[in-house]
Amino acid sequence: MAAAILPAALAFLMFTVGLRLSLSQLAGTATKPVVLLSGLAVQMIGLPVLAWVISRLLELSPDITLGLMIIAVCPGGITSNYVSLLAGADVALSTAMTLVTSVVAGLTIPLLLNFSGVEIGSASLVGMVLVMTAVAALPLVAGMGVRAAVPHHAETLKLFLDKPAKIVFAGIVLATFWQNRAALAESALAAGPAVVLLNGAGVLLALSTSLIVQASRQQALAIAVETGLQNAAIAIFICSGILGRPEIAIPALLYAVVMNVTALLLVSAGPLLLGSPQAALK
Repeated sequence: MAAAILPAALAFLMFTVGLRLSLSQLAGTATKPVVLLSGLAVQMIGLPVLAWVISRLLELSPDITLGLMIIAVCPGGITSNYVSLLAGADVALSTAMTLVTSVVAGLTIPLLLNFSGVEIGSASLVGMVLVMTAVAALPLVAGMGVRAAVPHHAETLKLFLDKPAKIVFAGIVLATFWQNRAALAESALAAGPAVVLLNGAGVLLALSTSLIVQASRQQALAIAVETGLQNAAIAIFICSGILGRPEIAIPALLYAVVMNVTALLLVSAGPLLLGSPQAALK
């Protein structure tokens, strides 16, 4: 039952995001490709590099190092698009980054892990990525379709679903904390500092890179959200389902908790970062 509730909840959130997004907005991310490419570079290259550096600096065990590398090479989390919406960030950019990283993950994850000395087959991983992409893409397209076909009704539906969507998102966050409470208690000292450092450094790297490429504040916030929220579900699947080593999934479990704290902080800080108390409500 619980296994079916989470995908349904994620699909519902993506549908509400789609109600606020048009195809022209999504295509508009290509008008300034340097912003999109820099965001993808931070997430797909910067995070793995940070994970490797952190593992060396903290002299982590081989298992924790491997687990940290796996969560670092995973695509963006599906909830990142809804978090971007709540924070007042550029939802179109966030969605474009999620779609790109999810689609290419079947190739990039085995490639990056091979650099770390881990051989991984891509067949099972591609199947998992396709499922996760479908949970995100199909409801998103459905929401965009409703907006394009009946914009007036889409606006009414958007307002009607706003509070239920926030409740669903809060439920996902609380469920993540509850499901991972054992891992958090048992392994916080061993892997916790590395996970927190990876997450925090990734967000700071995203914001710094955004300044270099002169991204707007909304774009910078979107890149920060996408970098901070990884797809922990895929990481856990790789550790337990593909590699058959559930013990190395500890960093991914902890990251699932830490990134939700980061998400709440970014949502709270969104209006301040955007310079408008009303920014997060648009």
